[in-house]
Amino acid sequence: MRNLPFCLVLLLGLVSPASAAPSEFPAASGVYQASLADEFFLGDDLRLDGVHATRSITFTRPKGWTLIADPVVHVEFEHSAALIPDRSHLTVSVNDHPIGTVTLTADNVLSGLADIRVPRGMLEDYNKLQFDVVQHYTNDCEDPFDAALWTRIKTSTWVELAYVRKPIEAELLQWPYPLVDKLGYGPTTVTLVTPGGPSRDTVEALGVVGFALGRLADYREVEAADPVASAALALTPALIIGTAAEVPEALALTGVSELADDQGLVAMIPNPSDPTLPIIVVTGGGSVGLQRAAQALAGQDRYQVLSGSVSFVNALTPANPPPTRQSPLAAPPAARFTLADLGIAAQTVRGYYPASIRVPVRLEGDALAQPGGGTIRVDYAYSAQLDSRLSTMEVRLGGLTLRSVPLDKVSGEATASVSVPLPQDLVEPASNIDIVFHLFPREFDECERVSDKQLWGTIYSTTTIDLARDHVAEMPDLGLLRHGMWPLTALPGTGGTVAVLPDSPDGRAASAGLVLAARLGRLTHAPAPDFELLRAVDVTFADRQDKHFILLVDATTNAVYDSLAGAGGLSLTGGPERLLANGKDLLLNATVGSPYGTIEETFSPANAQRAVLVLRALREDGLAPLVEAVTDLGKVKTLDGNVVIVSADGEYRVLDVASKVQWGSLTVATAATREIKDNWWVLAAVVIGGVFLLTAFVRVFAQARSNRD
Repeated sequence: MRNLPFCLVLLLGLVSPASAAPSEFPAASGVYQASLADEFFLGDDLRLDGVHATRSITFTRPKGWTLIADPVVHVEFEHSAALIPDRSHLTVSVNDHPIGTVTLTADNVLSGLADIRVPRGMLEDYNKLQFDVVQHYTNDCEDPFDAALWTRIKTSTWVELAYVRKPIEAELLQWPYPLVDKLGYGPTTVTLVTPGGPSRDTVEALGVVGFALGRLADYREVEAADPVASAALALTPALIIGTAAEVPEALALTGVSELADDQGLVAMIPNPSDPTLPIIVVTGGGSVGLQRAAQALAGQDRYQVLSGSVSFVNALTPANPPPTRQSPLAAPPAARFTLADLGIAAQTVRGYYPASIRVPVRLEGDALAQPGGGTIRVDYAYSAQLDSRLSTMEVRLGGLTLRSVPLDKVSGEATASVSVPLPQDLVEPASNIDIVFHLFPREFDECERVSDKQLWGTIYSTTTIDLARDHVAEMPDLGLLRHGMWPLTALPGTGGTVAVLPDSPDGRAASAGLVLAARLGRLTHAPAPDFELLRAVDVTFADRQDKHFILLVDATTNAVYDSLAGAGGLSLTGGPERLLANGKDLLLNATVGSPYGTIEETFSPANAQRAVLVLRALREDGLAPLVEAVTDLGKVKTLDGNVVIVSADGEYRVLDVASKVQWGSLTVATAATREIKDNWWVLAAVVIGGVFLLTAFVRVFAQARSNRD
């Protein structure tokens, strides 16, 4: 389930055209299957170990739905074959009320399935779905830590929700609902209403609104159906954005006769063709009015003032977009930071088999730990009455154990600290530090059930990481996009980013630009980002020589792309007649017969320290998949080199044919360390040679002294 993105985004479908079709949007009524893998982002099965174990997740009741039947939890599980049925069972609870129990028998060892009904009356907005197991392998005394005591709840487990959509409440005070239902499931699919090619003013407004939507939607991605000429044709929530002259339907739907040039209007109304679908209107009498309307809806707190179904914007002081909702936050530029700086609060785990506490450390894409690496000072506490011989706290980096600390105070400890080195070679821009408590009671009787709830370990948010780092990268390198789309995430001081549409963009291109803006909004963590969405005819590289560029190129004219190709700044150019080059060196001239898309990273002709990302589609519906390829963090991990060819079926071919340019510089210590590491054999030869020379000198000196004596 991705975020319920707020939507506006409409677009052309950031996935493949088929998956972005209107049919993907939930129907007016139906049955939704929310699986642990897709809607709850569980990559691994829930494992329950020991005599008694509990795991839970939270599922929601969407605000925009009326449930027409009791939900059903379809639990898929497997368990140890050593368990005895008379004493082993799985219980499912909702909001701490048991709703079903399954005996763990030989019949459900590998493919257990239980369908358990959830009475609607016990549901709230947020609901705890809990799995409890009691497991025994003998009727006699047993080891509660025996490896034979386990059950796994599979990620294919799902919650089935039968629903009908509620009619829209036309109230701007609830914005971003109903486009973004924080209780909803799946991505938000939006339809852009565009009777013609959007103007410069409309494209700029799309960028403003789209960037803010990305912030509000967070991890719930935005997808889009094909754009339409009239809101009545939309099968999803619709967005109308443009001046009153450009999109006359904007005023017709709201019942407003006219607007002054500097007056903006924001409206939320039910779609006359389907009152369960909203239409969002952002318009103005002229350019100034349109920009005011867009900024009112996108401003950090401005949208919280709008109310009713229609609001007029007569004056406005521009504001930053809503604050980032990234979790965790990216590491600050300072060398020292705490878990609180990453947005990570204190965490406590309990029981014999507690889950690890993960600390994701997200550095800049060009970050390189300085010699000596760094350290993490873990501030922690743990319960009393632990077995000091067996209980430990383990610190891991990238899956490798760095240190195991004994929990040896019988009375427990409320405030303890330990510093653990973070080796330079293990620190990457995307690193995970895992802190694992191994908790064993000091006394327990194998013949009596002992509760493990009194066993706990806590990590405090004052835990501090010291990590001095250089900033250097060999560019172009598409692989660095996996680090939060570095360097394109619109950070002030690094140039900011300009996204460029074709000279005369159609609805599909405008939709792709809006989705791109939303993705950048989500990934950018700066409070006041530097981002613009423009048409190619309205900007040049010289105009924004301190900016990074993202070019969305289709079969129509794109003046910025043409200037880049004319300056020899691309490795792959041409239509069916393809040219592959490295600078002035022609590597291949070939005629190809199938349409495809390309992704290429190069440099701005006006500034070799600024990147240009080119997304070029030769199919009418090809821009959307390219936008997803560079913004979906799952897909972007497959990118590398400086050119990627995307086939019609979505397969990628990576090429690395461009000459590299170094961005940034290393400290003297880092440079010396890397030189020694890369040329260790030279150092070894020098040392060995020095030993021989020293030995020879000593011998000569000794011989000379002997002759004198």
